[in-house]
Amino acid sequence: MEESSRKNILRILEQGLEAIRKDDVKTLKDLSNQTIHSASIFQDSDNIGVAVLMFSLSKILGRTDYRELRGWKECFKIMEGRIKKAELALKQHKFSLFRDELKTILTEIGHLDPKLRKNIQEVFSMSKISKGSRLYEHGISIGRTAKLLGVSKWDLMQYAGKTGIHEVVSGINVGERIKYAKSLFK
Repeated sequence: MEESSRKNILRILEQGLEAIRKDDVKTLKDLSNQTIHSASIFQDSDNIGVAVLMFSLSKILGRTDYRELRGWKECFKIMEGRIKKAELALKQHKFSLFRDELKTILTEIGHLDPKLRKNIQEVFSMSKISKGSRLYEHGISIGRTAKLLGVSKWDLMQYAGKTGIHEVVSGINVGERIKYAKSLFK
């Protein structure tokens, strides 16, 4: 892992933990967006994983109805504890352990109340697609983005198509592209 990437991820994790403690959903979303920018530069799964995690946490904490479900407090403690462990591993340059801690968050959530587990796993899944579309917006190909996130190209293309991100990527609206294409054949 590049040192600048490691430092950025550490900053994101530290600020993310603080945002979690303060129940600050907006900061978590902002941190996710900052990390996606780094991920588009470094194109590594570490930055992407942290971006998805921060975005997922913003969505989870934003849903106050989750807090009423059985197992919420345990879930919250699991996520916070694993993020702290991931942060410590990264500080110690134990990159494999850092990655394992991030993966373990989902594994441990799998042991919670079935309804809470299903909802949170769905949030993580949709967060991957959402953040993947943002990577695509930053100029990373659909294929590369899908591979980095471990999602299907089809799901990513469907989401990007619905959001209109493909228009942003090209930088030129459809009408201008058609005009340009016609000019090539004159």
